[in-house]
Amino acid sequence: MDLRTTARAGAAPVAVAALLAALSACGSDPAPVASTPSTSAPASSSSVAPPSTSVPDREPHTLVLNATGEGKLTQIKYTLDGETKQTGAVALPWRQSLTVPADGKPHQWTLEISYAGGTKGTVDMFSIIDGKEGIHTGAGSAGSPGSHISGSASVGGTVQG
Repeated sequence: MDLRTTARAGAAPVAVAALLAALSACGSDPAPVASTPSTSAPASSSSVAPPSTSVPDREPHTLVLNATGEGKLTQIKYTLDGETKQTGAVALPWRQSLTVPADGKPHQWTLEISYAGGTKGTVDMFSIIDGKEGIHTGAGSAGSPGSHISGSASVGGTVQG
């Protein structure tokens, strides 16, 4: 018999015995494995602050409705999401600021003016959303002295919340 074969054959039972001892040691005491990661976890989580849930993801939008020009407005009516507000006669320029929730949904608005008078004049209506001019339209009236002109005009749109 070869001496090297005998050494390998004798080493195999020793290696198997060492492997069995290691496996039985791991199976009987899992606590050291679990305690090592848990002691380092609080240190890493305490160094980073959790995000606050009270901070909104988006800011509300500002919708400003405007009517400018010359002439006499007998009434202004504006609507946001079905809620209508109405005024009587107003002097120009006129503006109204509305808050549109930042909820990702579309929000519809309208602006309607009524005008009357016997003199020349024009009225421009436009919206400004978050500081950027939006929809723009003109409503005109023209006449000669002594004539009575009346009418209405409206403008509207949708703002994505």
